[in-house]
Amino acid sequence: MIRSWIVMPLLCALSFVCCSNGDDDGSSGGGKKPAMSLVIESSDGESVTLGIKWLNATHVRMVCMATEDKKALTGAEVAAQGTKYAEERVTIGGLTPMTTYTVFAVACDDAGGYSGMQVVQFVTEYAGPRPYEWESARDGIPSYTDLVLCYGGSTHRTPFGWDKERFAPSVSYVDEQGKEHWLFDSFLFIEFQDSSRPDGGYYAYMVGLMKDYGFSAGKTQWKELIDYWFAGGSGMDALEGAVKDASARLGAPPSKRKVIMVLPDPIIYKVYDGKGNGKGDPGSTVYWGELNGRKMDFSTAEDRIAAYKWYVDEVRRRFDLGNYQFIDLAGFYIISEELVTPGDGWNHELKKSDEIIPPLAEYLHAINQSLNWIPYNRAAGYKKWQQLGVDYAYMQPNYFWEGQKPLSQFFSDVKANGLGMEFEFDEALLEGKADCDTYKKRFREYMSGARLNNVYGTKPLSYYHGTNALYDLSKSTAAKDREFYHEFCRFVLDNPMRK
Repeated sequence: MIRSWIVMPLLCALSFVCCSNGDDDGSSGGGKKPAMSLVIESSDGESVTLGIKWLNATHVRMVCMATEDKKALTGAEVAAQGTKYAEERVTIGGLTPMTTYTVFAVACDDAGGYSGMQVVQFVTEYAGPRPYEWESARDGIPSYTDLVLCYGGSTHRTPFGWDKERFAPSVSYVDEQGKEHWLFDSFLFIEFQDSSRPDGGYYAYMVGLMKDYGFSAGKTQWKELIDYWFAGGSGMDALEGAVKDASARLGAPPSKRKVIMVLPDPIIYKVYDGKGNGKGDPGSTVYWGELNGRKMDFSTAEDRIAAYKWYVDEVRRRFDLGNYQFIDLAGFYIISEELVTPGDGWNHELKKSDEIIPPLAEYLHAINQSLNWIPYNRAAGYKKWQQLGVDYAYMQPNYFWEGQKPLSQFFSDVKANGLGMEFEFDEALLEGKADCDTYKKRFREYMSGARLNNVYGTKPLSYYHGTNALYDLSKSTAAKDREFYHEFCRFVLDNPMRK
């Protein structure tokens, strides 16, 4: 089903290039050479506005072509065929949305001389979200039942990358009788910071982190996070390979394995609260980078939403290029663990979730993508998640580590507000760790509580396992670990929602 497009500006990634193409200029000799500069001031779905400066010239000639080839024309061709302009600001209309255009220009004098050619390139916007064929083919928002969290993208992670071997225990499971089964049907690619970088930088993808020593991640870091998950042989490629390998043994899975991609927060200030950490210009709201030739100002909801859309579209573009056969990009994940609205939650002035989440949800729903969220126990927004446009919300019990928050209250809240549940464990439950039996017991309380309270089998579930605990558990030879591992995997396999 193809949904009706919503008229909403799509700020595409624009690559602006201004340079000479290496042509000999057409100087008429004797006099001073014509020279010029050319910049893109703005662009939308149907037009581009150019700023032009020239010296030793009376006018410029330009050609705007729908091409990615920056060498499609020579300076002589532009001087002979280009449209004449004598203004310092020129708007060219009648363009096609979501199309790469190249502008070729030379400055000319009245003696027939012309400058070296200048070239700029841009991509026009789209009037609304444009679904890919694999999104249009869906009958609405994708569904999935068991979502495993895969942390990666920060240099501090050990291991750092996700290869096929690391994904394998999450893709399939071999039971005590030696029979192999498909395990998780969905995978959340998630990260909240980038620290321990070789360049010494500390960047937060989530508002509130590293406020005393780091900075809010900008467009460069957002792109690095995308690059991490699309690096050849790891991330998306590795999951595709792991599912393909399992398919050779098990046959095709019941459906393509779903991938949910993290969304960095468009943090308002360069430093969390704008008050500073002794470095740089912390109060700046104009730090993220440019879209469409314009610097984003995160003091405005419009620009924060535009950054969200750029990220969503860049991930979708990269996924489309991958031509994956065994995995499907099914949605995006809000990294903030609370959604703050006026009168609900701490520091609304730093988060303003109500300004950006509903438009984001609307944008995603128009292209059959889901919006996902995992709040901590009773986080701001846990009663309002559906109103804000979230499709799948899984609340954290926050019981595994301290055993203090009563599970009875948690299950009451989950049921009252239609929430799914996140199951939590990490390496603390592995044999040899202090109090490992206690941690195993607490996780078993999660499983029994979910059954007793009718959450199991009625709501989608998600699974936090630290950085690598599930893999480590799958490889453990300790008797209690093996017993727990099989118990856990059977719990996932037997989820009635999978039937």
